Amino acid sequence: MSKIINKLKSNSLFFKLTLIMLISTISISIITAYTIMNISKKVFINNFSITNTKILNQIGSNSADLNDKLISLMNTVNNSWAFRRYLSEYNTSIIDQSNIIYNIKQHLKVNDANLDSKDIDFLLIGSNNSTYIRSSALLTTPVHDIKENQITKNSLKNPDKLLYQYSNSGFNSLTEHKNVIIATKVLQDRRTKKQFGMLYVSIDEHTFKNLYSNFTTKSNDVVIISSDGTIVSSNKQSIIGTKDKNLLNVAKQIRTDNLKFKNLKLNNKDYTVLAEYMPIYNFYLVNLIDTKLALEDMYNINEIVLNCAIIIIISVAILFVITRKTIKPLRVLVKEMSKVTQGDFNNHINLAGCSEIKNLSSSFNYMLDDLNSYVEKLLMAQKEQRKSELSALQMQINPHFIYNTLASIKLLVLKEDKEKTNQTINSFISLLQNTISETSETITVNQEIENLENYVFINEARCGDNIKVNFHVLEQCTSYRLPKLVLQPFVENALFHAFTGNTEGRIHVFISVKNNNLLCEIIDNGIGIDESQLQNLYSHPTSKHKHFTGIGIKNVDDRIKLLYGNDYGVTITSIVNVGTTVIVCLPLIDNK
Repeated sequence: MSKIINKLKSNSLFFKLTLIMLISTISISIITAYTIMNISKKVFINNFSITNTKILNQIGSNSADLNDKLISLMNTVNNSWAFRRYLSEYNTSIIDQSNIIYNIKQHLKVNDANLDSKDIDFLLIGSNNSTYIRSSALLTTPVHDIKENQITKNSLKNPDKLLYQYSNSGFNSLTEHKNVIIATKVLQDRRTKKQFGMLYVSIDEHTFKNLYSNFTTKSNDVVIISSDGTIVSSNKQSIIGTKDKNLLNVAKQIRTDNLKFKNLKLNNKDYTVLAEYMPIYNFYLVNLIDTKLALEDMYNINEIVLNCAIIIIISVAILFVITRKTIKPLRVLVKEMSKVTQGDFNNHINLAGCSEIKNLSSSFNYMLDDLNSYVEKLLMAQKEQRKSELSALQMQINPHFIYNTLASIKLLVLKEDKEKTNQTINSFISLLQNTISETSETITVNQEIENLENYVFINEARCGDNIKVNFHVLEQCTSYRLPKLVLQPFVENALFHAFTGNTEGRIHVFISVKNNNLLCEIIDNGIGIDESQLQNLYSHPTSKHKHFTGIGIKNVDDRIKLLYGNDYGVTITSIVNVGTTVIVCLPLIDNK
């Protein structure tokens, strides 16, 4: 695989075209698949919501039947003289008490047949604190506590209404610690409106759950929520009795805005919410559809990805073959043209293919002919220019240096110091020979050191030997070549500017190899150079002082960079009253 990638990268245009085709095919496949899935999702959710809305309406209608039965019970109790006497009279005789209870049971026969005794039970509490329980269950909550319960208080505030309220426990032994919905109604004389008791109907939560149990699935949940946000019934047992204000607000919004459904995120899951208001109970019937789970049965993601992958592979393979064949002549042209960088200017090519490729190859051949001619002329011009530069450099030797040197020799002759006179003349002759007569652009390190030694000796003869110059050259460096007169300007600068008056000083010249470069260092312990003077040295190509050559530091730095590139050149660091260090970095050039 890596070989294929490397081969593609080596053919940059082919690699880019292949990459563009691959990205385009993948993008189109993803966009198409996403669009189809998104449209399918919308159609599915819309149809699903219509079906579920009808089911919710049916559940609401079925729940009304239970309410009708409870209203019938309430009317029976409220209109029964037996219940009214049982719940309001005090100190009733045993005979009357038996007669009242007999009539109560007779009045309830019709309602007993309509109400499921297993899940629905009722309790009556009279104004005289007497109680009546439909079943044989025992009252587990004291009458006083029942009357003080919030359920009772809410009912007393609405004496004309049948209220449905949630409680996590009923009042008798059958409903204790069970989730129940308690329907309450204040009992009162219709003529006098005098209250004589309270009806409590305990409805097991399962009674409501039975209304929608056949409708729920793993992706389809139902919640019945009261007006205060309490979940009174759900197929999810764990959330019954909890409060969910957010869900209540969503249900209210669906009702007030007359929405079919609403999409929202709950617990990091996407849901489609449907809601139906149950005015009889003042409850909201909410349907929560887990969108992801519901859609899983509609389409198989893995199958879609597999089909897209097959389409992408086939498309890319076809486009790959076509593109490869189309740009093959262009790849050959690029390959042949790259040989020009290796100096092959006679590489004429003739390619078959489209007209554009033919024109390119013809133009390339024409360019090669022109380039051959131009390079030959350029090489000749550069050769002549270099000779001219070297000649100009050699002509920079200051005549004042020659005059002063000859005057010093004359003075030595007058002093009849034959030995020193002879040494000075020999040094002067050797220096002139190596700088003026030698036409080569580069010299060996040995020759450069010899020139420096002759130059230093002449200056000692002229100015004295207070300043000592020491040379430290590694033996392996002696045969390497460097440009002529590249070190002399720095030694000259140190001799005449680093020391004041008759101050004694030392100048050390080190030549070594470091990091595969020839490193030449000129170090003195003179007065140093401040920042402004240092910038001035870099900015002037020639020196104004009348010494040996007058070659400036910038001139030397520019020569080195012109010959060898910007990685080489001159670096100067100096500390005032401590000294100056000049580093000349050059490539390693063998003496061949």
